[in-house]
Amino acid sequence: MGQNSFPDFYPDDITRLLYDWEVAPAEKKRFLLKLIASRIPWQIQLESALDEVKDPYLRVQARNLKSEILRHRLRHSFFKLTLRGNTNHYKDLEEMVVQLSNIGFPDQNYAEIKHELDRIALRISELYDDHSGYLTDELKVQILCQVMFQEEGFVGNIQSYNDPGNSYVFQVMKSRLGIPISLSVVYLLVAQRLGLPLYGTNLPLHFLLQYESEGYFTYIDPFHGGVLLDKFTCEKFLEANGYTNSPKYFTKASTLSMIKRMCRNLLHIYRDNQSKEMEHMIKDHLQILESRSTHVE
Repeated sequence: MGQNSFPDFYPDDITRLLYDWEVAPAEKKRFLLKLIASRIPWQIQLESALDEVKDPYLRVQARNLKSEILRHRLRHSFFKLTLRGNTNHYKDLEEMVVQLSNIGFPDQNYAEIKHELDRIALRISELYDDHSGYLTDELKVQILCQVMFQEEGFVGNIQSYNDPGNSYVFQVMKSRLGIPISLSVVYLLVAQRLGLPLYGTNLPLHFLLQYESEGYFTYIDPFHGGVLLDKFTCEKFLEANGYTNSPKYFTKASTLSMIKRMCRNLLHIYRDNQSKEMEHMIKDHLQILESRSTHVE
């Protein structure tokens, strides 16, 4: 790890900032912790980053400050997302779902998530190569869904739908269970590695995916094993649940809108479970996403 793996990460800078924090007046300490948090790349496990601090005294101090540094680190990422706005290129999707997952699983290791996503994408890529002579977009989608459901076992957690773990990518990758939007996120992260034109669809009550190329279009429901749907079926679903059909329900979802939706889901779950501390934490981050202000505490 360290400087060789992440060119933007310099442990000596963290050490220097920790020393500054140690001798700084009380009113400056919080600012320095925010600075430390912003200097650690999101891909690096926080505990591993703090272990890179060479000074033993400052290393122990950093470990004592771990939860506070993590809080600032998460807020920093969420605030950066609001500045990017509602783009649907998903370049920041992986960062944001990993950061959201840090709320529920602060000791998660991103390397494990990345390794699994890379492995699944490689498997699909190999199958694409096997069918290269007649690989249509429709077949690409069928292979994607076959691997994700039949081989990897990603499916909706019907029995424990309101388990908060269903909304955290780290847990979803381990259990292979999730809710529509978290399972869709996994599909999207795999699709990114394959260069597939796959997008989220913010359908009310049930998040879907849409595959859109020049010659092929379909909706995908990861919650039900990657079943393919046409627009007529989606419209009937909306009507059956009291929604008037509207084009806005079928627009491509941005990273920002997806993370907001995941936060709202978690907020309702923690509120119902009376998990006050987690409810307040999610609410705090949701407020960042919903704020138009350029100031963040």
